[in-house]
Amino acid sequence: MSATTTAPRPLPQPRHASRIPSHLTPEQVDRIRLAAYLLPQVVQPIDYQMEQSAEADAHLDGLGLILLQKAVPGQRPSRWIDPALMTEALQHLNVVGSGQSVRALMLERATTLDAQGVARRGDEWQREARQGVQLHAQGWRLTVTHHQPVPAQAVWDFFRTGDKPALIKALSTLPDYPHAEALGAHLERLVNRSAELNLWQIGSLLPALQSECATAQPLDSLMAACTRAQDRWEHRVNEQDTMEGLSSELAFQGYPDSFPQARRLQRKVTLFVGPPNSGKTYQAFERLAKAKAGAYLAPLRLLALEGRDRLAARGVPCSLRTGEESVPADGARVVSSTIEMVDTNKPIEVAVIDEAQMIFDHSRGWAWTQAIVAVPAEELLIICSDYAVEALRNLLGLCGEECTVQRFERKQHVELLPAPVSLSSLKKGDAVVAFSRRDVLMLRDQAAANGQVVSVIYGALPPEVRRREAERFATGESHVLVATDAIGMGLNLPVRRVLFSTMTKFDGQGDRPLTESEVHQIAGRAGRFGIHEEGFCGVLKEAEPTALRTLKALLPKVPKAPRDFKAPVAPNWWHIDTIASRLGKNRLRDVLGIFVEQLQLDNAHFAVAELDQMLDLAAQLDQVAGNLPLRQRFVYAQAPVDTRTDAQVKQFLEWAGHHAKSGQAGAAWFLNDVDEHSRLERMEQTLRTCTLWLWLDLRFPGIYGQVDEVVDLRARLNDGIERQLKAKKPLWQARGGRRG
Repeated sequence: MSATTTAPRPLPQPRHASRIPSHLTPEQVDRIRLAAYLLPQVVQPIDYQMEQSAEADAHLDGLGLILLQKAVPGQRPSRWIDPALMTEALQHLNVVGSGQSVRALMLERATTLDAQGVARRGDEWQREARQGVQLHAQGWRLTVTHHQPVPAQAVWDFFRTGDKPALIKALSTLPDYPHAEALGAHLERLVNRSAELNLWQIGSLLPALQSECATAQPLDSLMAACTRAQDRWEHRVNEQDTMEGLSSELAFQGYPDSFPQARRLQRKVTLFVGPPNSGKTYQAFERLAKAKAGAYLAPLRLLALEGRDRLAARGVPCSLRTGEESVPADGARVVSSTIEMVDTNKPIEVAVIDEAQMIFDHSRGWAWTQAIVAVPAEELLIICSDYAVEALRNLLGLCGEECTVQRFERKQHVELLPAPVSLSSLKKGDAVVAFSRRDVLMLRDQAAANGQVVSVIYGALPPEVRRREAERFATGESHVLVATDAIGMGLNLPVRRVLFSTMTKFDGQGDRPLTESEVHQIAGRAGRFGIHEEGFCGVLKEAEPTALRTLKALLPKVPKAPRDFKAPVAPNWWHIDTIASRLGKNRLRDVLGIFVEQLQLDNAHFAVAELDQMLDLAAQLDQVAGNLPLRQRFVYAQAPVDTRTDAQVKQFLEWAGHHAKSGQAGAAWFLNDVDEHSRLERMEQTLRTCTLWLWLDLRFPGIYGQVDEVVDLRARLNDGIERQLKAKKPLWQARGGRRG
C-alpha cells in the first residue's frame, strides 16, 4: 500500500500566490506556513508598531508581504513574510527544525538580541546604542542614544546558529554615531551661551540636555530639541521669580515650566523601587509621618482613605481630599488625596506619589505626569515598579532635576502552581481574579454554592464597600476573595494563592492577552510577610486550556515600559486661559483642540492624554451652558461622568444647563429613585450618580446642595450592596448585568 501525503494547503489570501518566488515548491511554502510561529523572518503588525486590525493587515499587504496565517481575535495575530526572505526561512528550518523545543530556543535567542539592544523596527533590524559626547565647556560628558542599522543577515545567522561571539563581533563592527562631532559642536554653543547668562545655575541645564539626548531621534530633531531645552532653561532662569508664562508661547515654555512653585524648589527626588509586598510603601510612610507638612497622593480613593487612617493611627493628624469630598482634620500636617487632587501651589516638605508606573496608563497617566512634575515638595518620594524608572528619570530630567533610586526586595517569592485549581477545591486565603463585574459575580456565586464564604471586590463597587469586603477577608470572616485586578493596586491582603480565572482582559474594545506588568502586579499580591511565609499563583481549572501555559510564559518575563513612551499631559486652567486669552476664543471645545495641536511641538517627550471624553463633553457644554464662564465649563468637562450610561450624561448636561440659566442645578432626582433594597446594579449606578453630584457640589458651592441627603443615601446604598454581597443568594444568575 502506498503512503499517503497531505496536499499543501492554499494560502489564506489566494492572490498572494503570485508573490511566491518561482523556485519554491508548494511543499516548501506549506512548510514555512506550518512553522510561521517559530520563524524569526515572519512578522506581525506589532513589529510595525501597529495594533492588530484590518488597517494593519492592509498596510502589510500593501508592502508586498505574503499572509501566512490569519489573525484569530484574542488568540493570535496575523503572520506575514517578505517573499525575499522565504529562502532564508527554509535554510533556518533546515538547521533548527520545528520540534517542540524550538520555540523556547527562539525565545532564548530573541532575549539575547534584546539584551544587546537589537530590535526589529518594521522590515529592518536596529540596535539602540549609546555613545559619549565630551564637551569642553563645563567638562560635561553627555550620552547620546541612537539607532544603528544592523545587517539582517547577522540576525538570521544568530537565530540559526546561536553563535553569540559571532553576533557580538558583527555588532562591534557597526559604525559609531556619525553625528557626534556636529552634535558636540551644537551642544558646546548652547552651554557657552547658558554660562554667559547664568553660570550659577548652569548645573540644572545638564539633566535637561541629557534627557533630550537619551531619546533616539534624527540629528536635526535632536539639535532642535536641545535648543528648545536650552531655551526653556534660559526662560526659567530669567523669569523664575515672576513667571506667569502669559507672555511666552505655550509650546516654547514647555510643560514643566508651567508649574513655577515646583521649579523654584530644586526638589530632592528619590524613587522607591520594588515589586508588590517589598516594603517600599511602608518606608515612604515612615518618612511622611515625620514631615511638618506633607502629602500622600494615591491612585484610588480607597487608598487615600487607607493612607489617612494609616497616618491617623500613628498620631499624625491627616486631612482627606478626593474628587468628591474634603475632610479637614484639626491640626493636620499631612493631606491624603487622590492623585488628581494634587495641590500644585502650596509648598510642602514631603510628598509621596504612589504606583507611579500608572504613568503608562492611557486614560489616567496624565495625573502622574502632573503630580511628578508639579508637586511643590522639598523632598519627593516616588513609589514605582522597576520598569518605570527610566521613564521617570527622563521626565525629571526635563524638569532640570536628578533622582536617586532606592531598591526594595520582596520578602518572599511567588511560586507557580504546577497544575490548575478547580473552584470546588478553593482554600482559605485564596484570591480568584477575573476581569469583569459579570465574571466576578458568576465566580462568587459558584464558590458560594460550594460552601465557601466569599468576599468580592470589583471596580463598580464604592470604595467603602471594597474596604469592608477586604476587611472581611483580612480578618478571616470570609475565606475566599473573588476580585478584579483592583487587588493588584495597593491593597495589602493575606492572600496565599492568587488564581487567574482567565489570561485575557476586555479593554473597552475587545479581549486581549494580559501583559507582563499586569500579571506581575496581580500575582505579586500572593504571600504576605508575617502571615504567609510563601505565596503561590496559578490558574483555575475552569479557565481556558492555554491559561497555565500563558501564565508560565509571562511570569519569568520582566515587564517593560512601552516603546517610545511619551509622558501624557492633560490641560490645566493655565493652558486653557493662556490659549483663550491670546487667541480670543471662548468655546471650550475650540480651546481644547488648540491645546492638542500646540503640544505636538514638543512631541519628543510629551503626548496629549486621552481626552476624547473631555472633548465630547466640552462640545455639549458649549451648547447647553455656553453662557457659563470658560473656567466653569472647563471644570464641568473634567467631571467623572459615566459616559457609558446615557441617562447620567443627559442628567449631567441638564444640571449644567440649569446652572447656566438660573444659577441652581435643580433637584437631585435620584434621591427618591433608588433605595438600599433595590437591585445591585441599580444601586451601583446610583452610587456613581451620588459621586458625580458630590464632585460637582465640591467645586460649585451653593449650586448643588442637598449634600447631607446625598451622603445619607450613599451610606444606605453602601450598606445595601454589602448586605447583598454577604448573602448566600446568587447575584449574577438572579440579576443580569453587563460587562465591566
